[in-house]
Amino acid sequence: MDTPQHNLGNTSRASWQFSLDDIRQNTAQYSDEAKAALIAGFLWCIDASHPMAKPDFARRVGASDNLLYKLYTGKYRDENGKQLFPSPELIKNIQTFLALEKERFESGETEFVITPTAKKIFSTCALARESQTPAIMWGPSQIGKTWALRNVKTTNNHGRTFMAELDASSGLGGMVRCIAQACGISDKSNTAALVERIKGALTPDTLLIIDEVHLLKHTYRLNSFFACIETIRRIYDKTRCGMVLSWTEIKELKQASAGELVQVWRRGVHKVALPVMPTKADLAAIFEHAGLDFPDKALKFTFATQDEKGNSGSITETPYEIVRQLAKLEGLKAITERLRYARKIALKSKDKVTWRHFTDAHLRIAKQAQQEGEWN
Repeated sequence: MDTPQHNLGNTSRASWQFSLDDIRQNTAQYSDEAKAALIAGFLWCIDASHPMAKPDFARRVGASDNLLYKLYTGKYRDENGKQLFPSPELIKNIQTFLALEKERFESGETEFVITPTAKKIFSTCALARESQTPAIMWGPSQIGKTWALRNVKTTNNHGRTFMAELDASSGLGGMVRCIAQACGISDKSNTAALVERIKGALTPDTLLIIDEVHLLKHTYRLNSFFACIETIRRIYDKTRCGMVLSWTEIKELKQASAGELVQVWRRGVHKVALPVMPTKADLAAIFEHAGLDFPDKALKFTFATQDEKGNSGSITETPYEIVRQLAKLEGLKAITERLRYARKIALKSKDKVTWRHFTDAHLRIAKQAQQEGEWN
C-alpha cells in the first residue's frame, strides 16, 4: 500500500521543475509577501506528507500552470521584457489555500497535543531562529521529540522552516541529500554542489531542524561523522540560519561534544535536555484532550477471560499502573496508540471514551503479543 503514495509524491515533485534556491533568485524582485506566499506554496506541495502537482495547485489558486511557471522562474514579463509581478489576488488565493490545507492536514487521524515537553521543544526552535545560532537538544526515544518537531515544521510552513529526518548509515552524501530534499532542492547533483545549493536556499531568517543526528555516527566510514558535522558547521557559518540539532543517544552526544561536535557545540548557545520519559504533566494534557482525567491510583477494572482450552477466568487491571509502566518502558507512542484504540472501541458501542475502554485496548494489544500454543 505504500508504493502508490510514494509514486504520487515522485510525480508531484517532478511537476515542479525548479528548486528553492532557484526560486529565491528568480523572485528576488517580488514583494516580501509575494515571495513568502510563492515559496510557502511550493514547499507545501513538494512535501511528501501532502504532495500536490503544480497543475493541481494552479487550479486551486485560480491560476494557469503556465503563469505559475513564469512567476517561479522569473519569466513573467511584458512584450518589452520588463518583469511583471504576481497580482495581489493571486497572493491572497495562495494564502487562503495554505490556511485551508493546514487546517485539513492538522485535523487528520493523529491529533497533536501541546504538552509541556512540546512547549519546551517549540521554545528551543524559536530561540534558535531568533538568535540565529545552533540549538542542541537531546532526549530519549519515544518522548515526542519528532512529533513536536514535525508540528513546528507544519505550523511554520511559510518558507522559513525546514526539517531533515536523517537515516541510519547514510554517511555524508546521504545526509546532504536529506537536507537538500528538506530544503526543496533536487538531489540530482553531487555532494559538493548540493552543499552550495543548500547554502543558497537558507537565509538568516530560516530555521533548519536536523533530527536524529546521532544516526550519523552509525556509518561504515571511520571519518564520516566528522565530515558530516563539519559540513553542518560550514552550512551554518555561511548562512547564519537558526539550527536545531536533535539527538537521541545521550552517550554519543557527550562523546561528540568533546570531539567531532566541538566547533558546533561552541557556536550553540542553547543546549536543552528533555525529560527521560513522558512526564505526568505531558500525559495529563494528552488525556485531557481525549476527554479523560488522569486516572486515580485506586481505579480498577475487571474483565472476563478465557484461555485456549475454554476455561473461564478474570483479570483486574489498574489504568494508573498501566500508564506508569508504559511511560517508563515503552514511551509516548504506546500510550497514544492505546488511546486511539480505546476511541475505536468506544465508537463501536456509541459510548464516550473512558478508562475502561483504555484498559480494554491495553489488554487487547497485550494479547496480540502473546504467542499461540503449539499443535499437539
